[in-house]
Parts: sequence; C-alpha cells; structure tokens
Amino acid sequence: MKKWLALFPIMILLIFTHAAAAEKLESIAVAVADYLTAGRAVIAKNQTLINDPSLGDKGFTPQAYAEQVSQEFMLRSGIDIRSLSPTDDFGKAVIAIHEAAMEVIAEAQTQINEPGTGFKGFIPAVFGKKVGDKLYRKAGITVKQTSLKFRGEYNKPDDFEVDVLKKLESSGKGNTYYEETKFGDLRVLRYVVPLYIEKSCLPCHGEPAGEKDITGKIKEGYKEGDMRGAISVIAPIKCVLDNK
Repeated sequence: MKKWLALFPIMILLIFTHAAAAEKLESIAVAVADYLTAGRAVIAKNQTLINDPSLGDKGFTPQAYAEQVSQEFMLRSGIDIRSLSPTDDFGKAVIAIHEAAMEVIAEAQTQINEPGTGFKGFIPAVFGKKVGDKLYRKAGITVKQTSLKFRGEYNKPDDFEVDVLKKLESSGKGNTYYEETKFGDLRVLRYVVPLYIEKSCLPCHGEPAGEKDITGKIKEGYKEGDMRGAISVIAPIKCVLDNK
C-alpha cells in the first residue's frame, strides 16, 4: 500500500503530462488543417488568373501568396503567422507547412506563368497534395485531402477516414473529429475537419453532374455549402511528448 501511495504523485504527473501533450497536439492539428484550407482558398481565388492564357508573368509569386494566405489564415484561425516562434512545437508546425506551401508556389512558377496556355493543372487539390508531401518530410505530420467521392488514389480515404466522413456528413455542418489512436506502430492524434463547397469550387465540382470539368474529371453536382470531403491530419503523439 505504501509503495502504491509513493507512486501516486508520479502517476498523476504522467496523466497531466499526457493530457497537456495531447491538448498541444490537437492545437497543432487544427492549425495545420486551417492553414491548408486557407492555402487552398487562395489558390481557388487566383484560379482565373493562373489559367489566363493572355498573360505570361501573373505576379502570383511566393511573396504574393504569403501575403494572401496570411490574411486568409488569420480570418480562419485568428493566428498571425508572422508572430509565431520557430522554437516551440506549435510554431514549428505552422511555419513548416507555410514554408512547404511557399516552396510549392516557387516550384510552380514556370507552370503558372506559361503564356498561351489556359488550364495549367495547378488547382487546390494538386497544391494540397504537394504541400502535404513536403510537410511530412519537414515535420513528420501527415495532412491529406480526402473524400468519399475521391478523384485520385492519393485522396482515397482509409477505413478510419471513411467512418469519420460518414459521421461528419450526417452530424451537421461545422463539426470536426479527433481521436488518439494507433497508425501503424505509432500512437497518433487523428484530426478531421470538413471541406465545404464554395463558389470558386463549382466550376469543377458543381452542376450539371456527369459533365466533364476543365480538368477532364466528372462533375459531382455539388451545390454551394455541400460537404465535399475533409482535411485529415495525422500527428505522432511521441514527437510532442519528446519536445514538451
């Protein structure tokens, strides 16, 4: 009994440490998802400019993107990217996805600025996939765009995401989902936030259903406000515990 009582403070400390780490990781996952949603919105708002065949240099540089996404991210999250510190886990994660996005925009300049070509193939989904790949290499955090009506294999939901997408579709607008679980050999936090159809999405995903869009894919027939899919984030718990 005395031995158990001696261990009790340590057990309480471990419980609180884990709870604090989980809370911090949840805030990271939310911010990463908010950032990718903001970045996708910026690409969508500039889609007409990007696809304008009459222009060469569009002026949509990494710096121009950074200014626009900073405003969009602030509106969605209340966070000023410029105020973040690279010395804590939260700041590191948001700065990492911002740097990843800037690199994607930089690498796409020749594609974006190609004169005489209309559709460039640089769309929110492509942007999001490339940003997700870079973020994983930079920070070990997986961020993925997914949907029950996925268009590419890289967007295909896994079993966990299928269940959550169905729950979110039936639970009403504005809900999100997070859970601590296993992913392979890792203990992770999984966070899923819905993506809703905005006006800028309709040319590719709206009506009439069954018609081909500019990308050659089949339109789903969504209406503004419909749930299109979700941003799915997988963040290892261990990395936060190790850097608390």
